[in-house]
Formats: sequence, structure tokens, C-alpha cells
Amino acid sequence: MKKINKCHFFKQVPLFLTMALLTNLVTSVDAQKLPFIMDMVHNNPGEKPFVTKYNNPAFLQQQQFNGKVVQWLMNTAINYDSFEKGIVPVGSKERIWIENKAKDIDVQLQACESAGLPVYAFTDFLVFPQSIWEKYGASIQQTVVDGDASHAEAKKYRKPDIQRTVTQQLLIAQINELFLRFPALDGLVLRFGETYLHDAPFHSGNSPISNDYQQSIKDHITLINILREEVCIKRNKVLFYRTWDFGDKFHNNGKYYLQVTDAITPHPNLFFSIKYQQGDFHRMHPFNPALGTGKHKQIVESQSQMEAYGKAAHPYYTGKGVIDGWPETKYEIDHHNSAFTGRLNKPGNPRGLKDILSKKLLSGVMTWSHGGGWQGPYVENEIWIDLNTYVVAHWALDTRKSEEEIFQTFCDSLKMSAQDADIFRKIALTSIEAVRKGQLCSYTENNVWWTRDEYFSCGTNNKIVKKIVESGNDLAQKVLAEKAESVAMWLQIENMAKQLQLKDSSLLTAIQVSCTYGRIKFQLIEHMWILMLENGKQGLQLPINKSAIQSAITAYEALWAEWKELKKQQPLCASLYSDLAFRNDKRNSARELVAQMKALLK
Repeated sequence: MKKINKCHFFKQVPLFLTMALLTNLVTSVDAQKLPFIMDMVHNNPGEKPFVTKYNNPAFLQQQQFNGKVVQWLMNTAINYDSFEKGIVPVGSKERIWIENKAKDIDVQLQACESAGLPVYAFTDFLVFPQSIWEKYGASIQQTVVDGDASHAEAKKYRKPDIQRTVTQQLLIAQINELFLRFPALDGLVLRFGETYLHDAPFHSGNSPISNDYQQSIKDHITLINILREEVCIKRNKVLFYRTWDFGDKFHNNGKYYLQVTDAITPHPNLFFSIKYQQGDFHRMHPFNPALGTGKHKQIVESQSQMEAYGKAAHPYYTGKGVIDGWPETKYEIDHHNSAFTGRLNKPGNPRGLKDILSKKLLSGVMTWSHGGGWQGPYVENEIWIDLNTYVVAHWALDTRKSEEEIFQTFCDSLKMSAQDADIFRKIALTSIEAVRKGQLCSYTENNVWWTRDEYFSCGTNNKIVKKIVESGNDLAQKVLAEKAESVAMWLQIENMAKQLQLKDSSLLTAIQVSCTYGRIKFQLIEHMWILMLENGKQGLQLPINKSAIQSAITAYEALWAEWKELKKQQPLCASLYSDLAFRNDKRNSARELVAQMKALLK
């Protein structure tokens, strides 16, 4: 077929036809690019902000992001003078902190303005200065507090009632002040499901949404309608309303999602922001049933550094799972206990983002390049963060492209040879099931949080272990065989990494060290499962295998020694896990489990 010279072709047709052809061409190309491609760095509450290139607007632009979601606590940097002059006393420590916070934000906002990068503030609603609570607290706070008391600083996390007049007036004042003080702000990303005030010493507040099921629907509708009016209509700014919450409600329940959103009139500036899985960023969870439903535009959140799966300290490739669906979603999964039902997933059920494109509701992605969870591990090299972020974001740039094409482009950007790119891809793809099979179980229900951040909370698996042991030796052997399979995959990953010949010696070392890190971690997990199952037998007064216990403890201690030596010898090694349970608790920890088993041997 003869190649057409486009310039010559357009000279031969009338102007109106030329314009029509160009318009169709542009429309066709634009239709493949999602409108919003944003990244967020979410710092650990109460810790120093992450030092990362993803904070740099110029880098984000280079990566073709068109928005930056910022966790700058901008809602704590306003003084409410437009609501009531001097409500936060001039000269007070509270006001000085607010003013200094605003100045810090000005500097960061200016950098984004200079780069021409839109900024959307990740915002906790509803949080107010303590001075406002002192004067208006009785008119804001729920008369019957239905929130839990899980926060140590219960008084700080006071729960507002969105149905009360003063609460609504203060919410409107807060929106007004935000855009008055920071006019360059392009919009808001609202968070109501969790509130963290570790970095806000002069503020209090909490979610204004009731924990009562029916009342919470009414509260969402009230809150969204106020925000829609104040943000989208009055100020022509963008609002991303996140569905993230706990329980079987807005984020997890497709019917609940429609009950809320069907009551809201669509607006071109209003989007609902939803994590791609039913529940948090976990394996053994179905695709989110709210995605691709309803009448509102949606954006999807994708975490690049999953806190339950190593935080990028070792290989864990997420891009394929996000776009095409995780391997396990071939089967039907019970979201409530993170277990297979024994049936195949229905053919029409979406498994990944590409499956909902035809619904015409998907309008963008928000990658979390950093953040989620608490504490470590802390990485010294961002290779796995880079890969996961790049693939999802660049798919959003052109949804016609396959995940494999985008992966190859990433390898090209690192100037990998064809052979190295193939090896690197095999490492990434192998990590998908190496992580799931090592950490979770295909034959039982799962506690998906038992290993998260830098902790191993072995004791939180006790109920699951009890069921495994009660079911008999066959099920226990299947569980352990899956852990052994995972370790075999990690040994393969480690050996593949040793075959890489990258010219960038630092990157080569970082990849190889991270693969060894992962192999050690999942060998440790295999021995933890051996000990957990033997401990379960002991709890049911069944015969235990003392030889297996001793072998597991010996290997466990040798692996910890190897891990510590790796960290000592390799500067690019991420920080290590702890043998304590979540947030440094000795109860339910790997340390406690090993101590119990040692005592049993004695």
C-alpha cells in the first residue's frame, strides 16, 4: 500500500473537509487519553516528609502527569477571618502556626505554578482550629457520638455533625478561606474516611459522616451537595470526592455507592475517586463493584508502594494487576473473608481498569507513588515505585496500549538491552504470585493485614490457623506447599537478577539487593507458617512435630542474621522489618511466636 503524504493530502481537499478530518483525528487521539493523570506523595502521619523526586513538579511534568495531589494539610493553614474576624486570636501560638504553615505552602505552590502543574489539595473534612471548637464546639459536634474511641487522643478527634447549621456554615467558610488564601489551588481531593492530626498541633476534628448506615447516606448527600455548590459551581474548581471508608458502605458496596451518587446531580467538575479493589490495596480482593457504575465520572486510585506487600523494598509489580486484573480474580472471591468461593468469576465481571473503559466513566488515575500505612520499610532506591507508577500513569496516557507495551517503554527509558528487559520483566511478573502465595493462602480465608508495614503480626492469624489445623493435615500441607512454591519463585527471582547486565551499576545493585531482600523475607514467612501451624496443633492438644519446630527456628534465626548482614553490607538495601507486631506490639508478634515455640521445646 502506498504511503500517503499527509501534507500533500490536506492540500488537495477543501478547507472545511481538512478541518473536519483534523478534528476527528484529534478527537480520536484525545479519546484514548484519560483527562486526569495525577500523582500523590502521602507522607507517614507524624513523620518527616518523604524525600523523593515525585515531590518535584518538573519531574512530574517530565513523566507527563497533569496534576499533583498534595498532602500539605492546606485546611489547617487558614484563619477563618472571613467567617469571624479574629476567631483565631492574632498573636496567639495557634495563629502563628497557621500563618507559618500557609507561608510554607506558598513556596511549594509557587513551584507547581511555575511548572504549570495543577494542584489538588488532599483535604481532611472536617478539621477546625481549636479556637473554633472552643467557641462553637457545642453547635458543631454530634450530640450522640457514634464514632469509635480507637484514637488515643479521643478529644482531638471530635466528630462534627454535617446536618447541623453551624457545621455547614463553617464548612462553607473553610472552602471560601482555602480558595481566598490559595487562589492558585485547582481543586480538592476530599478525605472523610480517616482523619490524622499528628502534624496539626492546633486543630481538632473528624469525619462528619455518621457511622449509622442509613444516616451516613444522608450525610454524604448533604456534604457532597454543599461541596458541589461551593467548589464546582461557585468557584469552577474541581472536586474529587473519595469513597474510601470502613465497613460495607461507600467504598465496598456498589448498592450504597449508587444510593449516594444517584441522589447527586452530575457536574463536569465533580468526580468520585475510588480504589480499584473492593477494600484496600490488597490481593485476594475482588475488583471494586462501584467502578464503571452510576452516572458520575470517576478516577481510580492506584498505590505504587503497598504497605502490606513490602513498600517497594523488594519486587512487587502492580501495573499488570491494576490494568488487566490480578491472576486470582479469574476466580470468584468473597470480599468479606478474602477467600475463593470455589467458582469462576462471571465472564462479564470486570477484573482490571481496561474492562471498564467501555462504560465511559473512567476519567483518570491517581497514583500514590509514595505512602500508605505507617513507618517502614524505607527504600533507598525507587526502582519498583518507578515501575508501578510509570505503567499505570502511561496507560492512562493512551489506553489503547497494552501493559506489556508500556512495560517495554519503561525498560527503554532505563536504556536496558533487549535481553535485560526480558529478564527484568520475568522478575516483575514472577513477583506477582510470589508475593501472594507467600503471604496469603489460596485454600483458606485470609487476614490480609497480618504482615504490613515493617511488622509480622503472626498472632492475628490464630483463628485461621485453628481452622486449618482442625481441617486436618491435608489442608496444612497445601498451605505449606504454597509457601514452598513462593520461596522457589523468590530463589528464581534472585537468580534472574544475578543475570542482569545493566550499564547503570547503582541500579543493577539496587535490583539485585531488593531481590535478595524479598527472598529472605519470604523464606522467613515460610518458617513462620510452619511455626504458626505447629503452635495451632499445640493449642488444640494435638501431637506436634518437635523436629520441624527446631528446624524452623534454626532457619528463622539464620535468615534474620543474613538479612541484617545484607543491610549492613549494602547501602541500597531498604530498612528491615521488625519481629514485632503492628506498631511495635509484642503481642501477636513473630518474636512472641518463636519464644512460645522455644519454651515448648524445653
